[in-house]
Amino acid sequence: MLLPLLLALSPAPGPVITNGPVVAVLENRRQPKPDGLDEVQPVATVRVVGQVVGQLMGALRIGPGTIDSVLQVVEMDPSNPYPEVLLSSFTGDAHCCNDTRVLTSSPDGRRWFEVRRDPVNGGPSGVSDPLGNGRYLLVDVDNRFLYQFASYAGSSAPSQIWQLNGPRFRDISHQPAVLPLHRRRLQEMESWFQQPADQRTEANGFLAAWVATKALVGEFDSGWRRMLGLYDRRSDWGLTSCEAGYNDKGECRQPEKRYADFPAALRAFLRRTGYLPAAAQLSPGRSWSGSPGPGR
Repeated sequence: MLLPLLLALSPAPGPVITNGPVVAVLENRRQPKPDGLDEVQPVATVRVVGQVVGQLMGALRIGPGTIDSVLQVVEMDPSNPYPEVLLSSFTGDAHCCNDTRVLTSSPDGRRWFEVRRDPVNGGPSGVSDPLGNGRYLLVDVDNRFLYQFASYAGSSAPSQIWQLNGPRFRDISHQPAVLPLHRRRLQEMESWFQQPADQRTEANGFLAAWVATKALVGEFDSGWRRMLGLYDRRSDWGLTSCEAGYNDKGECRQPEKRYADFPAALRAFLRRTGYLPAAAQLSPGRSWSGSPGPGR
């Protein structure tokens, strides 16, 4: 068995990864165009015992050069007899997008099909075995926090963990089994508090992610209390929210909602995104520090 490899595509076909009877071959397919801006696409061809069982077509890019991609053959779903093949590639443009596709088999191993993850911010990334149990997971960040209370550069986000279950990816971020990953994330975030106050730029972008992560490990109340003493009262980023969604013209379907301050906006956002503890939902008029909540 070969370990997962992170591969930067070269113009020629060639990289091969083998895991048991599953073999994946990666190539960079190029289609020349008259204007010189070729179409380039990574393609992974998958064979089992020499027979082709499927292909994964990565992001199509137009322009010179190659596409950075990740190809892995690893165990993502133990309910079937074969390891999965993952191809992740980058669509291009600022802050977008990670195109991740997985080829997996049915429980009896007779049928292979593709499972695609919704595009998210960032370049290509693979899966890992962060719990050390042999099952590979997609560990990413919750993209809903990006731009919510700060600029992209000033935003932070809690970890979001995805597990492949048959024909779909399942968000297991709130399951007890992944608590060690959220505690590790909290440790990484602690350095922010060691900075001088004048260097904590766009504090609300960080604090939103930190409070959410504290909620994931069952420490919401203490996180909320600490946030109340640190948030930037001058920032109005995220105080206006289109909660009804946008139409095809990019217009909010209903009038946007305006919140009085960051704690009020954060409380509503964490409720909408599932981070608000059940106990807090029973007392909508109180803050989680036990004092009258914002907006009362």
